[in-house]
Amino acid sequence: MIALIYNRFIWAVMLTLITFFSRNNAQAQEVRIKELVNIRGVRSNQVMGVGLVVGLNKTGDSSSSFSTNQATAAMLQKMGLKITDKQVSGGTAALVMVTSELPAFARNGDKLDVRISTLGDAKSLAGGVLMTSALKANDGQVYGMAQGPVVVSQASGVGVQVQTVANVPSGMVVEREFAPVIDKDGLITLSLKNPDFTTNRRLVEAVNRHFKGFYATSKDVHGVDVEIPSIFEGRTVDFIAELEGLKVVIDQKAVVLINERTGTVIMGGDVVISSVTIAHGDLSITVGGGGGGKKKGAAVVNLGGSTVSKLIEGMNSLGMKPTDLIGVMQALQSAGALQGELRFM
Repeated sequence: MIALIYNRFIWAVMLTLITFFSRNNAQAQEVRIKELVNIRGVRSNQVMGVGLVVGLNKTGDSSSSFSTNQATAAMLQKMGLKITDKQVSGGTAALVMVTSELPAFARNGDKLDVRISTLGDAKSLAGGVLMTSALKANDGQVYGMAQGPVVVSQASGVGVQVQTVANVPSGMVVEREFAPVIDKDGLITLSLKNPDFTTNRRLVEAVNRHFKGFYATSKDVHGVDVEIPSIFEGRTVDFIAELEGLKVVIDQKAVVLINERTGTVIMGGDVVISSVTIAHGDLSITVGGGGGGKKKGAAVVNLGGSTVSKLIEGMNSLGMKPTDLIGVMQALQSAGALQGELRFM
């Protein structure tokens, strides 16, 4: 009885602390766990094979392509024709690499898109048909069979159109099912897409608060182990669906991203600038001095505030060019006034 009262007391204290921190971060952005993490084990696999595209109008591999001639002869021999590779005419067939992506939980009979690329000297795959090709994964097992008409992407109007890479829509039929194990010993592992210690801690708190227990534990900055509650025994899908809907207040590093080619500046709203005065041309700009606003005709312009977003907003209002903005940002970092990371694209 005493232990039960103690556990309830600890749980009440933890909920109070969580509520306190949540209120302090009320203005921060909440994101569903579904967008924040990958569930370990739920992943796709690449499958590939070698195939033959036929029916080309003199745009296939030349007659000097030994591998294409050999593959064409072998295919015809399986159909009962007595033919050698030297008797195969060139230009009507092309040897291609066939690839596809096998999603997690793919079922027998599912149809997937296929991408093909020439291996020889073919000029175009337009109008061709991919003959039946076996696609294997890294374990050497055949997971699908690909076949169908080839579709070459239309020209975009920019640059040269590539006709040696094409698609076969719904060209692969799954022959072997791929069902990964996502729960091991009653645990599932969540992997953060953008590892962060603070976000990791908040995720653990959100899960434990929602399911009213200590089910989530942090492995490291990247991963979180979640124990499946007993009420969800045998209902792993239902548990994951409920888990993915929970929202977490994310945290991120203070980063300013600059694209010098386009003059684009992207920053988080919490990137702080220390109090500093910037001399630029005929202007002297003061940041973080309080007051805010600018006085026309004055030599000193006080922008107020102490964040990058306010600085850029004020500098834009003064008519400064993007190249000038980038120069100022670089100078701020060199002076140690930019409390964040400056990155360039």
